[in-house]
Amino acid sequence: MRYRKLAAILFSLFLLSQTLSLSNNAYGDGLTEERLPPASFGNRQAALYIKINPPILTQDTVGDTYLQLKLYDANTGQTVPHVSYFISAWHDGELVLRNLFHAHSGDLMLKIVPKDIPVNKVVVYGDELPQLPGAWTAFNDRIDVHAPVLLESGLYHFEIKIFGIDYDKNIFAESDIKTFNSWLSVGDISHQQITYGGKTYDTSVVSYYDRISDFKFDQAKKLISFSMPFNWDAERIEDQQIFVHQEVRVPKTFKEFTTTAYDGKVNGIPTVGRQLILDPYSDENMSILHFLINKDDILNMAKTVKPGMTTMNFEVAPASAVSKNSFEIKLDSGATAKISYDSHLGAGNSIPLQISFFDPSGQLLKFVSYGFRIEDGAGKVLIENVGDNPQRPGIMSTEGIDIQDFTFPTAGNYKITLVIYEHGLDQSRKYTGIGNTSFTIGKSGQAATDYQIPSWIKNNAK
Repeated sequence: MRYRKLAAILFSLFLLSQTLSLSNNAYGDGLTEERLPPASFGNRQAALYIKINPPILTQDTVGDTYLQLKLYDANTGQTVPHVSYFISAWHDGELVLRNLFHAHSGDLMLKIVPKDIPVNKVVVYGDELPQLPGAWTAFNDRIDVHAPVLLESGLYHFEIKIFGIDYDKNIFAESDIKTFNSWLSVGDISHQQITYGGKTYDTSVVSYYDRISDFKFDQAKKLISFSMPFNWDAERIEDQQIFVHQEVRVPKTFKEFTTTAYDGKVNGIPTVGRQLILDPYSDENMSILHFLINKDDILNMAKTVKPGMTTMNFEVAPASAVSKNSFEIKLDSGATAKISYDSHLGAGNSIPLQISFFDPSGQLLKFVSYGFRIEDGAGKVLIENVGDNPQRPGIMSTEGIDIQDFTFPTAGNYKITLVIYEHGLDQSRKYTGIGNTSFTIGKSGQAATDYQIPSWIKNNAK
């Protein structure tokens, strides 16, 4: 009876409130899986891994949809057992799931059967945990759920409250409940055909935020444009962790469009730096252009949006002919970094350095956490960047391609050193390594030779 009363109190609490003051605020990024920063559980720090599938919603993926949760010790990586998860989920601001589940192993797998039904009609196939009435469990911690989840593409907000850990009867007091928040996306593919010079090319746009509409191609400008629904309310944007990722895939056989540099716009504002990144490596037949628009970008755009605007509008076209200088850095792990930049830029210019990471087989490494340092010919450090987190160094490059802007003060020799801390969503350290090279900046860049690895890289790579 005590457990039933406690469960009733907790359910009342969460039905009245979406968040607690003690919530662990995580920063979602619109990916399909995420490792959220740890929270304190007594003398332990435990982090949450969350994943939704499929990454892209198509007819072929129907029937293979699931939500996975795993609470694990942030220091040892061991899964925390007997976890009670209270899961709430929203799509387009509408509640689509709110249920309590228990995983004896700590690794919960919800097999989602998407159903267009009200959230209060959600059907769960499992057993009720005697120690926590209302909590669903099942053999092997795999539970079938019929719910209005993953019916449509777009951004999903998941709020996960941890009610208890370690053993079934361990139910937290209200003040000890921890909350994790994650914003994950299910992509949508819009297949299009482009006609140019009497030839037709199969092109596509992959949206990781919402459905694509109004796709157009301007032959005269060789310009692709499209839109997607977007709510520009500034208060809404401030209150959410928002990241917009769009992929434009164009066949390399479309020679008139294929180049090494592109001009993009979002709502008429030119893209800068990493807001538009070309990936010519992942697919030998396609050039993939990534629009990567973060929350700060969106807030700045919102200041210029006219009242009544309900879309986010994208444009991309080949830039004027750009000659690229490039050089490689061999890391001691076998990985390689390729650095390229506009050869027309030199000393005194802000030069976007595009850094791409590859494994020994030449495949693009993704979700790379890295650091870099640039020194002049006399060994003076001009910039050192290992990210903003002193507890865990690294700049995150989700696509394995990143752009760093830097102004070289004078023409001459410079040295750049790179370190990979980890890569992949599983935080692999297989290709953790260090490497460096020197190069020359003048009126046009020039690759040069290796330098000795400095001590700061060795210390940070340990």
